[in-house]
Amino acid sequence: MQSAFLSKEERQLLEAAILPPRVIRAGTDLAREGERADSLFIVADGWACRYSTTSDGRRQLPALLLPGDVGNLDSLLFDRLDYGVRTLTEATIVTLPRDRALALAAQHPGIARMFTWLALVENAILGKWALSLGRRSAKERLAHLLCELSVRLGNDDEAESSFDLPLTQEHIANALGLTPVHVNRTMQQLRTEGLIVSGNRKMTLPDVVSLRKLGGFDPGYLHIAPPADTQLC
Repeated sequence: MQSAFLSKEERQLLEAAILPPRVIRAGTDLAREGERADSLFIVADGWACRYSTTSDGRRQLPALLLPGDVGNLDSLLFDRLDYGVRTLTEATIVTLPRDRALALAAQHPGIARMFTWLALVENAILGKWALSLGRRSAKERLAHLLCELSVRLGNDDEAESSFDLPLTQEHIANALGLTPVHVNRTMQQLRTEGLIVSGNRKMTLPDVVSLRKLGGFDPGYLHIAPPADTQLC
């Protein structure tokens, strides 16, 4: 979880409130759509997602959750979730009980600001995903997603990037609003153009600048670092 807003004392209080980690197998629901979640789920290792389904069972992934992400920040104030949270790979999950989180936020401004920051960044990412779904081509959507994942996973090299990508083509299709066949075809196009190299659950971006240009990607919306005047540690 984002700690730049926290004093040493606040960080220690949060760490003390978090329950011991659990290793969860892939494809496990941490929370289901419409249910109440009394704890925040934090991804310590592995990948997870938020998902929503139509009445006939079609699925959309409105968020991919990477290590450090909170799966259901809404649970702080909402009584029910409008989405589900599921592991995509085997994942290590830690939980923060809702009542403890609210009590700490009420008593410590740094913790309250941290939760606010996380919510605002989530909203910024969701806005870019909505733009992709509504206005970008399949190739542009995939390019933008790969550039985003690269940055979120800590790769800031604008020349070349390489990272583990354990997602199936079905996962990617459900995130981008495409079919798996369309994703496969689009990945082949990017390979042919020399913009990606993939295999063995690993993704390499040989020409990050060109891929960013194709996807219209600017990393600023990810707000990787908070403003300088919020740094407390």
